[in-house]
Amino acid sequence: MSDIQKKLDSLQPYINGIRYVNGVQVVDAVFKKGWIIPNSDIIKKELINSDANAFVFYTEEKGITFDDLLDYVENIIGINIERENKQELLKLKVKELQEIFKENTLSKLETLQFTFGQPEIDILTNIDDIDLTLEETKVEDKTPVEEPNNLDTKEIETVNNETVETTNNNVINTKIKGQKIELPPKKNKIELEEFKEPNNIVCKCGEDDICPICEDEKLN
Repeated sequence: MSDIQKKLDSLQPYINGIRYVNGVQVVDAVFKKGWIIPNSDIIKKELINSDANAFVFYTEEKGITFDDLLDYVENIIGINIERENKQELLKLKVKELQEIFKENTLSKLETLQFTFGQPEIDILTNIDDIDLTLEETKVEDKTPVEEPNNLDTKEIETVNNETVETTNNNVINTKIKGQKIELPPKKNKIELEEFKEPNNIVCKCGEDDICPICEDEKLN
């Protein structure tokens, strides 16, 4: 079976035949009442029988073949069949809506929404094959911490009901009767080394003299 024959068979019962009229290619077609026939700048149409809604399609443009004419007719058929299917679907949905409006309250119907069901895309074919465990990673911060050299730290104490602030630079700020007075730097405490008296010291005093060595002996 040739391609042109397959095409004619697929367009039944709308195609009556193809022919030449004075060297012009013509396609005969019959459509349902109410069908829409789109206009074309290349392919022309003529209504030859209004009762049967019969048309002829032809063109005077060079290079246009029967295949092009049949494709144009096929497009007309597809458009109108889709319109018919939409009308049938609309009637079905209207009946469904009528039942919904009968069975539900107004407050519930006011939340009614129309959405299109979209097929879900199966991204993961088998989720069990994927390791979803997340391990917490602890990062140890080894950045050395530098101690500030000139940090102005304060040591606050109360002496004789007066507030005394001592900074790390040993500068003393005191408040006496609400006035802040800066005192000279506090000197570091000097620790005195304990003096130990040497043992076995011989007293060289005379009979009338007294020294710390022989004091206890002569006075007793």
